[in-house]
Amino acid sequence: MSCKLELRSDTFSTPCSGMRTAIAEAAVGDDVFGEDPTINSLEIRVAKMLGKEAGLFVPSGTMGNGLAIRSLTSPGERILCGTSSHIYNFEGDQFAMNCGLQMHRIDEREDGMISIGDIKQVLDTAENIHRAPVTVLALENTHNLLGGRILPPDEVLEACSYAHSKGVKTYLDGARLWHAHAETGVPLNELAQPFDMVSVCFSKALGAPVGSMVVGSTDLITRARWFRKRMGGAMRQVGILGGACHFALDNNLPQLKLTHENARRLAEAFKSTGRFEVDIDTIHTNIVFLKTENGGADHLVSRLKAIGLSVLSLDKSSVRFVTHLSLDSQCIEQAVKQIKKEI
Repeated sequence: MSCKLELRSDTFSTPCSGMRTAIAEAAVGDDVFGEDPTINSLEIRVAKMLGKEAGLFVPSGTMGNGLAIRSLTSPGERILCGTSSHIYNFEGDQFAMNCGLQMHRIDEREDGMISIGDIKQVLDTAENIHRAPVTVLALENTHNLLGGRILPPDEVLEACSYAHSKGVKTYLDGARLWHAHAETGVPLNELAQPFDMVSVCFSKALGAPVGSMVVGSTDLITRARWFRKRMGGAMRQVGILGGACHFALDNNLPQLKLTHENARRLAEAFKSTGRFEVDIDTIHTNIVFLKTENGGADHLVSRLKAIGLSVLSLDKSSVRFVTHLSLDSQCIEQAVKQIKKEI
């Protein structure tokens, strides 16, 4: 197979020539002084897209999650989140280390949502001096570890409304929120509306080399800017990255649904072999899980690598692949044929 498909993550996407030009030509200034025009315009643009007052550019999604949640809390409090959430599983326990916070975990359903009944049970429990108070409900949309699933909007709204009625803030890890918008057509500001703060990522869905954005009220973003400085995330002529992000919003966001189509195309090819368990109906966006025989995941990773497909093993019997905009459509079709012929 002459084509090679990097499918371990959409973070393997690379800037196209147009994005590289935008990087080279971006106007820059010192962002710590608030004088980088490209970043200033990007923060205003994304905040407006998400229906919030202000935005803050950060170098990574992990930092965005950390400083946003820290802005909504004080040390010694609890965050209510999903057991499979990114903030619990993949961020080095930053909330204990950097923020003095505890994670109160609840198992999500298969669709990525924490049930409203479970949320109410936690929030209805009377606080007392023996427990840290729950002050933030954190959700993830789309949900990474549960297969890129889009959270049901009515339940999200109900959960956030109930949290607010209990004096609890709400936060959305929306690293791949762009995908939910692209697949459903629901405006980004509607998807973000129930939350006090939201983060989105440019280096996953949108193919930029670096960057995420946190949005919220002006007061919360001012507070978050302090925490960005304390966490080492304040940067100088960062407009070179902002140029890539502007390009991604103009050119890559409108194409994003193509990655969903490619994910389903590859999933259908794997399913057609009769050797894998994959539910096509649950593929909402660009993330696909394949179930294979118990203990066979590592062998499958090696077998696929031999024919030019790089995927990621999740456990002994399942692998994940993620499509992105740097994948060539002709290579996708060649991979489909190869999968049906050789796997």
